[in-house]
Amino acid sequence: MIATCPACHWPCTRAVSCHGPVAYLRCVCGLFLVVEGGLVTATAGTSAFARTQQETGDQVPSVREPS
Repeated sequence: MIATCPACHWPCTRAVSCHGPVAYLRCVCGLFLVVEGGLVTATAGTSAFARTQQETGDQVPSVREPS
C-alpha cells in the first residue's frame, strides 16, 4: 500500500497499524495518515511541512488556566 502525504507529498508505504480495511501510516514529516481502501481519509498530528497559523491568518483561541 502506498499513500501520498498531503502535507509534504512524500510516499508512505509502511503501516504502523492495520484494522481490517483501515491502515494507519506515519510519514517522514511526522503526520499520521488514516488510509481506507487505498485512499487517505484523514490525518492526525503535526507536520514539519504544514503551514503555521500565522501564515494562514487563523485566530488562535485564548487558553485560560483553571482557577
